Amino acid sequence: MTRFVRFLPLVIVLLLSAPGTHAQGILQKLSGNPDTNYIASYLDHLTTRLYASIKSAEVSFMDNKLGKDLIYHPNEALILGFGFNYGILGLNIGFNFPFVNNDDDKYGKTDYLDLQTHIYMPVLVLDIYLQLYKGYHLTQPNDWIIDWPTHDTLPKRPDIRSISLGLNGQYVFNHKRFSYRASYLQNEWQKKSSGSFLLGGNLFFEDTQGDSSFIPRGLADSNFFGGLHFNQSRIANIGVTAGYAQTFVVKQHFFLTLSLIGGLSGGGSWVYTSEKGEPGRSGFTAAANLTGRIAVGYTSKRFYVGVSYLGIFIRNQSPVPQTWLGYDTGMFRLNIVYRFRLKKDIRFLSRSGKKTK
Repeated sequence: MTRFVRFLPLVIVLLLSAPGTHAQGILQKLSGNPDTNYIASYLDHLTTRLYASIKSAEVSFMDNKLGKDLIYHPNEALILGFGFNYGILGLNIGFNFPFVNNDDDKYGKTDYLDLQTHIYMPVLVLDIYLQLYKGYHLTQPNDWIIDWPTHDTLPKRPDIRSISLGLNGQYVFNHKRFSYRASYLQNEWQKKSSGSFLLGGNLFFEDTQGDSSFIPRGLADSNFFGGLHFNQSRIANIGVTAGYAQTFVVKQHFFLTLSLIGGLSGGGSWVYTSEKGEPGRSGFTAAANLTGRIAVGYTSKRFYVGVSYLGIFIRNQSPVPQTWLGYDTGMFRLNIVYRFRLKKDIRFLSRSGKKTK
């Protein structure tokens, strides 16, 4: 794994091999026949963007009895890039510039492979992600390590590595008058305020390992996690989710989108001790999850400028009583977008013959 030029997914690439009339039929379904009083579609336009983004994947261990959280955070990188959407196709390419991300001395080096696709169809929203991170640092070291000398550097754990796989899906009930795409893909324009209830489910798996115990030696309180030292944790769950999303529009052009989805899951959790002769622990456990979205900005027929945040938060019971395993992933993004119509449509990607007013 290494820091690398990122290729965010080609959305529904396999559709490119479909015959033209079949692909246009699929595109018609994807467009969802929105109420044009509320939503203007620009699937027939080339939506180009410059963007800046930051992604993260945080691992945490929580002891409710002591009211303390142990949090490991990666060294987040600022990614600068460009991309486009046209019809059923979307691509973003990002670059990690060393002269921008030069804080390894304080936070340590993080190598990662972070693949995400967020598919926004009118009736269905899918979040699919695969994340591999290696290299973390401990936040708030003074809460854990006695006489930690300085805030100029943080305790580094280059040995800690995590892998997570997730799938979230939501049905959008009011898809004719509410558009996620307007805020997050920028190939639609929400002209009037509207919202929708959401219903769906989620699948999640995560495994974190280190060469030694996650819990620092010599803690001020040695009863954290019942005094158990472990260097691997794992969670897996499946559940149902529900929520609501709303876009507030002012004078057609200024918008604020808020979305919150919550759910309960069941599954398993495991912790494997780093102590010789100490067996690992596992069990069937309950989990809670939240997915939050927020976007704010300005949009018109040609231009879009906005910032957005997507956060997914998982809390899974640990097999150790009154403790929890946590995993948080998030993406902050700034988009500057320009849309325009091609002189000649690409027939198998566009809705040929349909014009947007």
